[in-house]
Amino acid sequence: MDLALLREAARAAIAPDAWAFYQGTADGLADPERDARAWDRWDFVPRAMTGLTAIDTTVELGGHRLRSPITIAATAAHGGAHPDAEAATAAGATAAGVLMAYSHNATLSVEAFAAAATGPWWAQTYLQRDRAATDDYVARSTAAGASAIVLTVDVPGILADAAFRRQPVTGPVQVRGNVPITGGGAGTAAETAITPDDVARLAATAGVPVWVKGVMAAEDAVRALDAGAAGVVVSNHGRRQLHGVAPVATVLRGIVEAVDGRAPVMVDGGIRSGADVVRALALGAAAVGIGRPALWALAAGGADGVAGLLSGLQEEVAVTLAGVGVGRIADLTREMVRRSD
Repeated sequence: MDLALLREAARAAIAPDAWAFYQGTADGLADPERDARAWDRWDFVPRAMTGLTAIDTTVELGGHRLRSPITIAATAAHGGAHPDAEAATAAGATAAGVLMAYSHNATLSVEAFAAAATGPWWAQTYLQRDRAATDDYVARSTAAGASAIVLTVDVPGILADAAFRRQPVTGPVQVRGNVPITGGGAGTAAETAITPDDVARLAATAGVPVWVKGVMAAEDAVRALDAGAAGVVVSNHGRRQLHGVAPVATVLRGIVEAVDGRAPVMVDGGIRSGADVVRALALGAAAVGIGRPALWALAAGGADGVAGLLSGLQEEVAVTLAGVGVGRIADLTREMVRRSD
């Protein structure tokens, strides 16, 4: 699949301020594709004579049997990419048999999204300084059908808000279905002083499993699990929170080793091919999330574009598994990838 071509088609299809918002990074200059290049530095070491007869890409994740280990990561304001916003993304995900994470900062309210979504979905949340507002959103999400809550914890907010978040945007990009926009942007109400106690409180009250997203250090993964998290998501927030942050491909394995099988570890950031997906799985990830490419596909082709992207990536996963010499994702091992540098 030519994701560079897809990216340019998306850029041509949407308003310049929407494109700037989706592609923005912490300093406005960093290349958002640095994470993609980091995945490419993991070379495959394929196995031979394995008696391969068939390929099975299905996975169990959060109680769902899914066609592939690919999920749609939470990204804000899909209305800037397509008039049907997150409803179109959900339709594409359902057509491809993919789990979607719905963003707290979505264009559509969680109720409107849930009315359109027919496949499995999780609800991502930012902890609000007003804890009652958080409790209300979580309760609304679970009542609407979210089977897990994803708590994003790498939130400097107004303490270190990136410039692109303060730039004026118009139309659907400005609309947030769950979080009122103020003069300072959607992050002004977000809590920055997050601790493991907040994870524990949410895990005890949500009524569904709680995953902790934004983990980049092994110690933080362990602290999240100790506090009651059902799993962790290794993510650097698309390089949107911190200039110079490490690529996720360089920290994933250490986090998996620290977790030591206690809970599943997911990863998102820079996944641009089925080969990248298999690299992440070989390093120990249970599943991967894609962010910007899903927005590109939505902008360029609506629900059909999203479904086409996901189906193409799934096919690449199957082809890569066959090339590595395994028929099931569970048969991948750390020894099947090595750093080229």
